[in-house]
Amino acid sequence: MNFLRVIEEAVKEELKQDKKPLILFMLGGVDVGKSYTVTAIANRFHALGLKVAVVDADVGQSDIGPPCCIGMGILRKEIKQISEIPLHSLYFVGNTSPNGCVRECVEGAAAAVNKAKALNATVIIVDSTGWIEGEEARMFKLTEIVEINPSFIIAIAKEDELAHILPHLHKKVIKLRTSSEAKSRTREERRALREDAYNKYFSAAKNRVFALSILEWIPEEGTLLGLFDGKSETYEKEAIGLGVLSNLDYERGRAVVFTPVDTGDAATTSWIKPCSVQLIEAKSCI
Repeated sequence: MNFLRVIEEAVKEELKQDKKPLILFMLGGVDVGKSYTVTAIANRFHALGLKVAVVDADVGQSDIGPPCCIGMGILRKEIKQISEIPLHSLYFVGNTSPNGCVRECVEGAAAAVNKAKALNATVIIVDSTGWIEGEEARMFKLTEIVEINPSFIIAIAKEDELAHILPHLHKKVIKLRTSSEAKSRTREERRALREDAYNKYFSAAKNRVFALSILEWIPEEGTLLGLFDGKSETYEKEAIGLGVLSNLDYERGRAVVFTPVDTGDAATTSWIKPCSVQLIEAKSCI
């Protein structure tokens, strides 16, 4: 893995100058091996005794936490895949496509990086989405990079698909070719992975009752919800957890929410934000 030596030398040089934390931003399209590369980098620096945080900003194919969210976790041991990193902080964006939630994705990713800094992580790796095609995607990536302010950008490309982005970057860029370990996924496989992630997240969920008044607006039953301990006009606020609207009781002014958030945290929930995503399968299991 020659690319690991290149990245390790660059990071060590920065650390010698006491520039920390080091933030590495992964840039690349779909199925180029970003997740494989993140895993390898995280393991290498963890083995060197550094505190490594990973921010999973791929809201459609989340590995740390469920889809529609940005998850941040700290390595505790060597991992085989990103999904083994325990979830520490969750930022709800409410969509599986960054194209539909640009502001939320930018603010949530920046907030996750700031949380990792607050936890004194030495190396923070941001695994971004594979949305790179077109002008909107270009502006999204450039805005995200400005807000996160990474130390390095690790750009992975099959050919020249990043040519419209790279000339506009004012950071050190380490260019890599697509890894032979990269695996292409069909739309059906991606959908199945999202369903598995939701099933895992809601495996210990129970119905809990909340006042209708704390819902930002009243959605249909089966809608995915973000639970918070206070309202915020930005998307930088960490979510307590997620839920699915199970039932609406207008007579009693109550909403029944299927959620893994425990009783203590549920008691502090003072704002529930619905989104446009409906988890029909989750609803039918309630």
